[in-house]
Amino acid sequence: MKTNKEQKFACPICEARSILADAISEEVKAAAQIYHLANHWRGAHETRELSNFQAEDLTKASLEKFDSDTAKEAAWYQQYKDAIDAHQAATKISAAAREEYHARLKVHTDTRKPKGCGC
Repeated sequence: MKTNKEQKFACPICEARSILADAISEEVKAAAQIYHLANHWRGAHETRELSNFQAEDLTKASLEKFDSDTAKEAAWYQQYKDAIDAHQAATKISAAAREEYHARLKVHTDTRKPKGCGC
C-alpha cells in the first residue's frame, strides 16, 4: 500500500489535500504524544514528591532514592517539553500545508465561470 507521499496525483488539488491530511495527522499524533508524556511526567513527579517526604529521615538510602527520582522526573519532563516543541513544528507544517491547499484550490476556483454566461 502506498502512502500519500509515494502517490503521484494528476490533480494538484488532490495532491495538496493529501499532503494536508498527512500534516494534520502528524500534528494530532504529536498532540497525543504530549498527553502521553505529560502523564508519565506527572507519575514521576508524584514519585519524586513521595521520595522527598521519605528523605526527611536523612538516611543515605532515602537521599539517594530522592536524587534518583529527581533525575527520572527531570528526564520525563524534558521528553514532555521536547514533545511540545515537536507539536509546534508539526503545527507550522500543517498550517503551511493548509495554505498550499487553499492556494491550489483558489487557482481552480478562480477559473470557474457560470454556465451560459458568454464570458
